Amino acid sequence: MAQHFYVALMQELIVSTPNWFGLDNWDSEIFGSYEATWKSSLLTRFNQSFPKRTVAILPNYFHLPIENMSRLETVLAELSPVYDLLADEASKATLIKLISYKILGNNKVKMPVNTDSYWEQRKAAHAMANGAATIKINFNNWELRHFALNKIGYPIELYTLPGGVQIIFMLHQYEYGKTNPPIKARPGDYVIDGGGGWGDTALYFAHEVGPQGRVFTFEFTPENLEVFDRNLKLNPELAKRIAIFENALWDQSGEDCTYSPSGPATSLNSSKEGSLRTTTLSIDDLVKQEKLPKVDLIKMDIEGAELKALRGAEETIRTFKPKLAISVYHKPHDIAEIPLYINNLDLGYEFFLDHFTIYEGETVLFANPTR
Repeated sequence: MAQHFYVALMQELIVSTPNWFGLDNWDSEIFGSYEATWKSSLLTRFNQSFPKRTVAILPNYFHLPIENMSRLETVLAELSPVYDLLADEASKATLIKLISYKILGNNKVKMPVNTDSYWEQRKAAHAMANGAATIKINFNNWELRHFALNKIGYPIELYTLPGGVQIIFMLHQYEYGKTNPPIKARPGDYVIDGGGGWGDTALYFAHEVGPQGRVFTFEFTPENLEVFDRNLKLNPELAKRIAIFENALWDQSGEDCTYSPSGPATSLNSSKEGSLRTTTLSIDDLVKQEKLPKVDLIKMDIEGAELKALRGAEETIRTFKPKLAISVYHKPHDIAEIPLYINNLDLGYEFFLDHFTIYEGETVLFANPTR
């Protein structure tokens, strides 16, 4: 019922309003150094000394929350049925925290993942860097380091970021572990990996599905594919399980699209502007083209094209009822429209939500078939 969502949201907003987390809720590896003013530093110290007791009333204090509420007005209306769709209390709590974060901001709301364990994992991820070799990419001045993941149970070497090691291989971004059994790729599964990036998720899935499984990865950006190729060469046994399709996932195949390269954040342009071109391929057409006997899991992290790509996978979803792990954070309405679209297929899916960073990115909707 609609009031359940709004009551839970209002309770979280009231509880979170006194907070001021400052640097404690900031990821400098992603966003650079935290720029603290004397007021924010003072409020951070107050919050540490008097948690839940000090309300920060500053000029324009309510301006940002009101502005964010207005911006999210239509999304909030769509989220009431999504809240009721979520199958466990952990997922509902994640949704409430995430929307509260979007309204109040990082100084007021901590995502559940922001614990001491999270930062210990990040430190451990840095420690797995192997040697001085790096790959410089043309995005955010990032340098990818070479990692060996044996210490955390993955016989995998790859070039990536410490945060990528943590999110994919330590926090298990494409597993939902709060159900029994967990929702995840299993030995022998056929997985469609939408948004292959540098190959980290493809290698993760290749390890999970084992020698009898297959991974079909979509990645079209030349710079990403260069890193992907280097990572495959580092893992020849896993590479045998991976097939790469240099197309953009979409609802229709054969469309000519433009894009401007932005590393892992590359997305198709809505207009015809863009320095590079690619063609689209739908999942339904991939399944027919490759004569796939089954599809067990579909993962998508494709920078806002997820709903389009799901529409292009409807026949596959109806036929095989695969597990779904779909990113729902690129567009404001994704978090509502994507679960509602899947639910409207009336295939008996259960829905779960999880979040894997201390900021807004990396929210994943899991849909698990029950019949």
